[in-house]
Amino acid sequence: MKKIQIMSLMALMLLMSNSAMAQLDSKSEISFSVGTYTPNEKGFAEAIGEGLGTAIGQMVATIITFGQVDLTSKTQKEESYSPTFNLQYLYRVAPKVKVGASLTYQHTSAKLMAEKQSGGYLDIAKATNDYFTVMPVAKFMWIEKDHIGLYSKAAAGICIVSKSDPKFCNGVQVDPDRADRVLNDLKTDKGTRFAYQVSAIGFEAGSKNLRGFVELGYGFQGLAQAGLCVKF
Repeated sequence: MKKIQIMSLMALMLLMSNSAMAQLDSKSEISFSVGTYTPNEKGFAEAIGEGLGTAIGQMVATIITFGQVDLTSKTQKEESYSPTFNLQYLYRVAPKVKVGASLTYQHTSAKLMAEKQSGGYLDIAKATNDYFTVMPVAKFMWIEKDHIGLYSKAAAGICIVSKSDPKFCNGVQVDPDRADRVLNDLKTDKGTRFAYQVSAIGFEAGSKNLRGFVELGYGFQGLAQAGLCVKF
């Protein structure tokens, strides 16, 4: 009887070990996701919005040729942001730990409009930003089964900012003596920023090698993101 119990226990342990090993067969994974809301959006609003609003708002009445349109000194800023596009590669270095790197792209744009006394607004100037983010990534698997997974993730790196010089819109007639000075005041510098991503919770589901996933966190990949992951 005791021999049967021992053999049964050994068989159970072997089965559990094989099952665990089967789950860890994949060493690498590549994922693509789309995210929304990042620190770039706030930073862009401050850098472009305040810069354009202050500089042009004070001068708009003097730089626009009189007679083209009847403008007031009131300006309005309108901003738009693309989702983030994230590409990521990870490699398993421990049973529950994967490390790798990610590449993220986001595009933002803004325009400044001057109020017309007749109603509505006239576009005055526009600017765009492109953000390229590269980060080392660490991912910890809380649960990893054949068809589902639960994890947390952290990353830190750099964001390279490519900013266009703000330009006056087509059709806006500008006093040549004032235009260069105004545009110089509106220029923003290219440069790099510290980048990060902390995803408190991520959930993946699908087959053993192809899964869809969603993540919630904060950083340069997005407050929320969703995508596909290939494990091999």
